[in-house]
Amino acid sequence: MHTRRSFLGWMAAAPLAAQVSLRPVEPLERKGSAQRVIVLGAGLAGLCAAYELQTQGHQITVLESQSRPGGRVRTLRECFAPGLYAEAGPETIPGSHELTQHYARTFGLNLIPTAVPGTHSIYHVQGRRIVPDEHADWPFELTAEERRLGYAGLFAKYVDAAVQQALAAGFADQPVRAMAAWDAQTPGAWLRSQGASTGAAQLIALGFGTDFGSAASYLLHGLNSMGSRNRYRVEGGNDRLPEAFSRRVEVRFGVPVVAVRQDEQGVRVTAGRRGELETLQADRVICTLPCPVIGKIFQDARLSEAKQRAIRQQNYSRTVKVFLQSRTRFWIPQGLNGFVTTDLPIERLSPDPGSAASERGALTAYPIANYCSMLEKMDEEGRLAAAFEQARQIFPELSKSFEGGVSKCWGLDPWQGGSFALHTPGQIGFITILGQPEGRIHFAGEHTSAWTGWMQGALESARRVVREINS
Repeated sequence: MHTRRSFLGWMAAAPLAAQVSLRPVEPLERKGSAQRVIVLGAGLAGLCAAYELQTQGHQITVLESQSRPGGRVRTLRECFAPGLYAEAGPETIPGSHELTQHYARTFGLNLIPTAVPGTHSIYHVQGRRIVPDEHADWPFELTAEERRLGYAGLFAKYVDAAVQQALAAGFADQPVRAMAAWDAQTPGAWLRSQGASTGAAQLIALGFGTDFGSAASYLLHGLNSMGSRNRYRVEGGNDRLPEAFSRRVEVRFGVPVVAVRQDEQGVRVTAGRRGELETLQADRVICTLPCPVIGKIFQDARLSEAKQRAIRQQNYSRTVKVFLQSRTRFWIPQGLNGFVTTDLPIERLSPDPGSAASERGALTAYPIANYCSMLEKMDEEGRLAAAFEQARQIFPELSKSFEGGVSKCWGLDPWQGGSFALHTPGQIGFITILGQPEGRIHFAGEHTSAWTGWMQGALESARRVVREINS
């Protein structure tokens, strides 16, 4: 979900004093007796929890509604030319995400830098390309002082103080508590309250939005990428990580969960399709399902009112990705890497992982905000036409090289209901509430982690649940 590219690039270049050091991946140990555990969902969180618990001697079964592992970690291949692929879900692994890198290394997966040497990102604002350097002429209504400061200076003036404040408030150990100061406002309202003009707020929040999400969620995504300029991807596709997990644990595919009940003796899980239901019993259940699809599964599970309310209200981005296959990667000879942040409704473009200029490639329109609702109402042909029309305003060369495409609407996915949890004002505390165990039921997933929206969040939450069960 690496929709905050400009912000994250700035955060990666933050002063060393403001950087979060990588922590070693601590070993997990079982302290009590072995237990029977049922895991709901074979996304990264469910697979990681199952793998670690099984390694420590617990008896594990993973129930997955779909026919594949990975959840929102999904690599598309069949819809493109042979050898070409693109990420429908998470695209990159920041260098500071030690857990994601740890498990990739554990399974012998190759991590490759995403950067193409000699290329750079651009902006496309009000119909023209802009390279974000000290000479950039930004078409926003800025004060004379803001124009003198430029893009980097505006971040330093209006954002760095918040970053330092969050770190001083204990972000490394208590991230949710540290972000509470920015929970009540949208990014634009918060920036303006700090003295930024409307134009400066629009520039700083470009690619995220001044009225989308909360200031806390805006800062959180940047803080979670801070400390490294490098970004990686799994060679061959990011879905190779959940596939590696799934080969090491028992996953029952095509088995949606209907209901979960618990008492002092254990947990009962009812699952199955088309009336062919069965009830499984266990000591513990781990739910890794996204909030929008939980529905009535826990209506008889004695969850707290606070948990039920957070599940109902948690906001998700309904991200739509529209993939446009190109006869060549024409952007690379221009010294461009294909990453574009724009004020057009598609918000941004991102490239496929390839780097050979003469070979087929793909550009992905990648909106996460309100435009997604409009795209969801279109048919496939309409989504492709809308994304193509906007993309060729940025890259006129696409008019001649476009070969077709495909789209993925995460908000319309019946097993997901959105791409990642994105907190609106007043919701940052949901991270803590959603992650708290309820009796014998434990909760994991990126929405229960301060690493919200990243593969790292799924993995971090899984390890938290393992510690809960092991203790």
